[in-house]
Amino acid sequence: MRVLLLLGLAIALVAGQHVNIAPEFAAGKTYVYKYEALLLGGLPVEGLARAGLKVRSKVIIRAVADNIFLLKLADPEIFEYAGVWPKDPFVPATKLTAALAAQLLIPIKFEYANGVVGRIFAPAAVSATVLNAHRGILNILQLNLKKTQNVYELQEAGAQGVCKTHYVISEGAKAEHIVVTKSKDLTNCQERVIKDMGLAYLETCAECQLKSKRMSGAATYSYIIKPTATGALITEATVREIHQVTPVAEMGGAAEMEAKQTLALIEVDNTPILHSNIDYVARGSIQYEFATEILQTPIQLIKISNPLSQAVELLHVLVANSVPKVHENAPWKFIELIQILRVATLENIEAIWAQFRARPEYRRFILDTIPVVGTPAAVMFIKEKFLAGAIAVPEAVQVLVAAVHMVPADPEIIRLVSTLALHHKVQANPVLREIAMLGYGTMIAKYCAAVPTCPAELLKPIHDRAVEAIAKADVAEIALLVKVLGNAGHPASLKTMLKIVPGFGSAAAALPVRVQVDVILALRNIAKWEPKLVQPVALQLFMDKALHPELRMVACVVLFETKPGVALVSTLANVLNKETTMQLVSFAYSHMKYLSRSTAPDMATVAAASKVAMKILSPKLDRLSYRYSRAIHIDIYRHPLMAGAAASAFIINNGATILPTAIVAKARAYIAGAAADVIEVGVRTEGIQEVIMKSPALAAKVDRMTKMKEVLRALKEWRALPQRQPLASIYAKFMGQEIAFVNIDKALVDRAIELATGAEARTMVKDALMALQAGVAAHVAKPMLVAEVRRIFPTAVGVPMEISLYSAAVAAAAIKVKAAITPPLAEPINVAELMKADIKLEAEAMPSIAGQNFVVMGVNTALIQAAIMARAGVATVLPARLAARANIPELNFKFEVLPVEIPEHIAVVRWETLAIARNIKDLARARITPIVPVIAASQQVSKEIFTSKLSASLASSMARSSELIHSDLSSEVPPQLRTGTPVHKAMCLPAPILGLKACVELTSSNTAFIRKALWLNLVGQHAAVVVVRPADGPAIERLVVEVQFGPIAAKKILKELPTIHDAPGIRNILLKLRNVLENGMRNASISSSSSSRVSVQSSSSASSSSSSSSSSSSISIKRSSQEAIHKFTKNHIHKHRTSTAISRSSAASFEAIYKQNEYLGNIIAPVVVATFRAMRADHKLLGYQAAAYIDPANFRLQTIISALAEADNWKICADGIVLSKHKVMSKITWGAECQEFATILKAETGLLSSIPAVRLTVEWVAIPAIVIGYGTRLAEYIPGVALMAGIAVAKAKNSEKEIELTVAVPTERTVNIILKTPRMILSKPALPLPIALPITKEAINILIPGGNMAENVKNLLAVATSAQCSMVHETITTFNNKMYKNEMPHSCYQVLAQDCTQELKFIILVKKDQISEQKHLSVKLSDIDIDLYPVGNDVLVKVNGLEVPVSSLPYQHPTESILIKKIADGLSIYAPRLGLQEMYMGKDTWKVNVADWMKGQTCGICGKADGEIRQEYSTPSGYLTKSPVSFAHSWVLSAESCRDNTQCRMRLESVKLEKQIIVNEQNSKCYSVEPVLRCLPGCLPVRTMPVTVGYHCLPIHSGAVDLNKISEKSVDLRDRAEAHMACQCDAQCA
Repeated sequence: MRVLLLLGLAIALVAGQHVNIAPEFAAGKTYVYKYEALLLGGLPVEGLARAGLKVRSKVIIRAVADNIFLLKLADPEIFEYAGVWPKDPFVPATKLTAALAAQLLIPIKFEYANGVVGRIFAPAAVSATVLNAHRGILNILQLNLKKTQNVYELQEAGAQGVCKTHYVISEGAKAEHIVVTKSKDLTNCQERVIKDMGLAYLETCAECQLKSKRMSGAATYSYIIKPTATGALITEATVREIHQVTPVAEMGGAAEMEAKQTLALIEVDNTPILHSNIDYVARGSIQYEFATEILQTPIQLIKISNPLSQAVELLHVLVANSVPKVHENAPWKFIELIQILRVATLENIEAIWAQFRARPEYRRFILDTIPVVGTPAAVMFIKEKFLAGAIAVPEAVQVLVAAVHMVPADPEIIRLVSTLALHHKVQANPVLREIAMLGYGTMIAKYCAAVPTCPAELLKPIHDRAVEAIAKADVAEIALLVKVLGNAGHPASLKTMLKIVPGFGSAAAALPVRVQVDVILALRNIAKWEPKLVQPVALQLFMDKALHPELRMVACVVLFETKPGVALVSTLANVLNKETTMQLVSFAYSHMKYLSRSTAPDMATVAAASKVAMKILSPKLDRLSYRYSRAIHIDIYRHPLMAGAAASAFIINNGATILPTAIVAKARAYIAGAAADVIEVGVRTEGIQEVIMKSPALAAKVDRMTKMKEVLRALKEWRALPQRQPLASIYAKFMGQEIAFVNIDKALVDRAIELATGAEARTMVKDALMALQAGVAAHVAKPMLVAEVRRIFPTAVGVPMEISLYSAAVAAAAIKVKAAITPPLAEPINVAELMKADIKLEAEAMPSIAGQNFVVMGVNTALIQAAIMARAGVATVLPARLAARANIPELNFKFEVLPVEIPEHIAVVRWETLAIARNIKDLARARITPIVPVIAASQQVSKEIFTSKLSASLASSMARSSELIHSDLSSEVPPQLRTGTPVHKAMCLPAPILGLKACVELTSSNTAFIRKALWLNLVGQHAAVVVVRPADGPAIERLVVEVQFGPIAAKKILKELPTIHDAPGIRNILLKLRNVLENGMRNASISSSSSSRVSVQSSSSASSSSSSSSSSSSISIKRSSQEAIHKFTKNHIHKHRTSTAISRSSAASFEAIYKQNEYLGNIIAPVVVATFRAMRADHKLLGYQAAAYIDPANFRLQTIISALAEADNWKICADGIVLSKHKVMSKITWGAECQEFATILKAETGLLSSIPAVRLTVEWVAIPAIVIGYGTRLAEYIPGVALMAGIAVAKAKNSEKEIELTVAVPTERTVNIILKTPRMILSKPALPLPIALPITKEAINILIPGGNMAENVKNLLAVATSAQCSMVHETITTFNNKMYKNEMPHSCYQVLAQDCTQELKFIILVKKDQISEQKHLSVKLSDIDIDLYPVGNDVLVKVNGLEVPVSSLPYQHPTESILIKKIADGLSIYAPRLGLQEMYMGKDTWKVNVADWMKGQTCGICGKADGEIRQEYSTPSGYLTKSPVSFAHSWVLSAESCRDNTQCRMRLESVKLEKQIIVNEQNSKCYSVEPVLRCLPGCLPVRTMPVTVGYHCLPIHSGAVDLNKISEKSVDLRDRAEAHMACQCDAQCA
């Protein structure tokens, strides 16, 4: 026991004497270190230029108090570097060092204990930039050493933030040293010191960076520590930090910024550090603090001494450089102006405005610049000037839109924007109010993107206004505030928004559907930050069957933007299998289907979940027609490029109408590990179609409404559908933020019409015409800062590193316009008089634009810059001078391009990469070095030699053909770009007809000779210059395009055309054409059968094939041995027969007509002549002319296009003849005298296996070889594309010179397509159409013979888009194509179809006569009643009780568009303006067609016409029954008593189940929830039928039952009841 005790004491003693390895500096001693820091950026390839800086100094540290130390720099030196690495030396920045010496030599204090740096103290005279350099030194001293572990990890604070750090502690080579190695992962930080600007709209796509990161950074620290008696001493420290940037993974490399630090102990002595007795203040911790680099642009370093005078000088330069064209350096100057104004005070900006506000050219530049300055002073200026009325409303709109998206957000800016947006002056203007309020939400979103903990108080004004608007039920205010909250996307807004979300807040019921949709869609921006908050809300909305289908569809959109998992998506699929709303089913199914194909990384989980859902859902849903709502999503992503794009479209339809209720289209982009919703546009057209088509006089007829409601009194539980508010709206989003929206209602349209037709509009037109005749001259310029994207973060050295992108442009245009009108217009000016005038217009314009883009990586401070820069510049100018003339009385129209002074360069594109080093104290000695070293003069091609050879090349190019000429300038120039020597190329394209030649000069010098990598190809200098010069030969004075219609067109023919048969060699081509035509018709029977073969495999044949299952997914073309042969039978009957000797073939008929007059110009004048002419100085003809001739007797059109040049015989000859109403044929020949190439085109109708069809045939006699070549290549891709589109492909040997397309129409809504090519047959049976084709006899009957073509087209379109309900005998086919048998009760009217809105535009009633068993129809329209009833084989009609003889038909209503006319054996009623397209009644059948805009608004036994086949049987109360019989009976107009003059003796009532049953373990009595037809009291049933209805059960001992409310009860069981179909009443009833 004693031994164990002694051992324990020994162990304790050793532990107590453990050496403390935490670095310490002993009191009373001074430690002197040698310090050197290097920061270098560029490409990691030797021999290329880099940029950087170096700091060298002594570092002296001495303790001044307990844990308080002084740090002083001695002999500091700063060096710049911008040269070829590693050859060129660093250059001392002597002036900068001298200027900073006063600050650098001031000691600083810092807290230091156990190797951890605490607070830092420094005098106020030490700038933040210099203090950050000290932090870089102190960062080396930061060591968290543990006594008990040698290898460990922790999150360690440092200059760059709190980042993951890995420690390894080991003994050195010498026993008395300890080696400490630590490494920091700068991409894994709890708190990273970083500043992003211009990135607020981008979403970080973590999934996009799984394979490669766009930015990565790491730092390694190596220490040699010497243990001492009191602690440990750092004798040497080495730091190496590397940042890599690669926006594209496929670049094969990355740009690097490397930082190195060394700290080596020189000596330890007792010399105190001398420092003046000045106040030291706390200046933060070791973490880097941003200084003036935020206001400093990295592309230029400007010494700003007087912002006012410097800004004024730059304004003068910018205005001067935009006249008459923009100088290519104007964007650079614009960015310089922005930087100067960012340091300007409000007083400076006010002074500039006061000086130039009255000068328009300067005023525009100021108002375009102030928004992008983005400082509080700039925003305050905008606010004050608008409120003072110094800025007009159009100017304020432009300024606000730019400011909202360019100004960086911070609390001060948000406060200014808030006060401006909520100011009463802004609120009074609808446009400014909308822009300012939306911008308020956008500013909050930008701030919260940078500060995730942004407070909810920022939105308090909006929340308060929202609560007030909800309380007042102010729909317009709510709609705006919802959009503002949607822009902000703050999770704190969810509580406020839920008050108006359907199913969550009671206030939602008072809002129209469109506003509820906006509320739900506004949740999307919240979902980007808090998807788990939004997901349950969206799910509940989607599952709520009581909601409007459109709301559930947009909830589906929101739900998938929360990126649900596989479990949730599978739940949705199961719900859809039982869903009754087909619009929702179609939308959700299509959304999942497209998402299952997504390749975007951030949608990977959703795509996987959607694939599972597709297994659960029925494949039958794929066959839903285009009338149903659907979502479309297409995306592409390439991981090697770290880039992709996605497009989505949401098409929402409420009633299966042709015009959707709403369409939303969105584009999304992925780049460099980030994603953004670039643009989104939504359009809503609710009720617009109805407003256009509906009769406007309905609402005024009060007596009509009284009569309609009297009819419907019998439907006691009928509930009218809500009235749709006619509204069109459109909104636009940019980068996920709504920037504008507009609602167009009837009041706005009426106001616009009033303005357009009022006296003010006429005055404006008059003033505009007077100004044009006097001449208008204007010059406009527009500067734009397109992009300013910056990321700033500190390096280990304490100097900031910046990666930035700048894009700026300046556009300008000088415009002159003058008009002449003959004869002068009299007042008041009217359009009819203008149409009789000769109008001449001359315009001259010189638009130009210059753009510059900069990509910078390196050091950027207000004192020194050392960075690599890629600069791209584009400058274009395109002068034009035009003249136009419209001589309307003579039907002559002329357009001329007049000569202008051609600038030296039309377009210049330059790209260069540079290494730059400069300091603010010695800007004259800035070092700018091309990254690619300059090639020795002996290796370069002399510019003079290049220019002379380029000129020689251009001079000789006109003597060659018009093909593109590539001219190598010299044998000295290597032909390949992959060399280190600059390469020059020139390409010229002469255009003799324009009198110009365009040449492109290319110059390139890059580093591709090092190795094959994209980034090396980009590095260097590249330039492209587009030059336009006059062509050789006679000058072209102007270009003229002239079109002449009418009888004097022949006078405009400039070159007389010889008759076709006189043309030399034309007989050859005509003979070939004749042979083709005759051979084609000789083999007509063979070709018509063989050419109509289509490989159509049925499901049975596919299943019996042994190989079909194994090859179902291949792209190979299979040849079926059992092809279904469809013979095309022509409808064509030849109408052109000139003699009995002519064959009956269409070929012979065509040739006979053609032979009569090969050239129609010999016998008739052209109907139109068009010429394109280059007016040469020698007056020779050059250009083309086209003449069109019409031969009405032979239904022939001939067009001849020919060259005007005397020696040019090139022509196009096109002849088209209508051979019959079933066939059209044409031939086109072209080439020299129309004899080189020829094709034949035919279009004919017929039958394809008894199905109406049309066949189009293209047959060629000779075509250019290039067409054959490209056609052959294209054919190789057809099978693969066809398979993706679901098109069947089969091999075939067809005619080698023919393509045939056959389209058959088996039904009104489907087509069969067959395409024959020489090597294959493609077929697509039963392709659904979005509308019904108007091919029925009923559609043809509505055409007005000889009537207006537009009216006929309108009528056909109305028939095609209408919904039809019909009954043949007792079987009804509803509007939604659902069939059921309707056994009608005797003598009782049923509602066949009616307008189910409160307008009651029409009602159609049907009843069966008890005696004749015939059906009678009663149609109530406008102020008339129309009764249709059969008598014998005829159908008769009464209007308001008076019979209208059939001989008096058609009947036209005197005021309304109501027409009654006889059709075949029946009568039809047309009232399209009232929603009733057609009502037809025959002897045993009737049909009802309602207009497209009435879909979803009808009711009755024909249904709602909304496409919802699962909700077809809806009763007047809205109850959904499963029995078609119960459904049909519910629409019977029951009688109140036997005194009812309708002769109906039945009523609907709830009946009691005749048997007792046990429900919930109790004996129960049951009553029908669905009413049943029963005879009135005093009447007995003569005929009955069973009907299955739902029953609600109650305990047998319960009290009396209120049967009036039984329909509101739940259904406990379904059983049969007896419905009375005919009744016999006694005298007591009567």
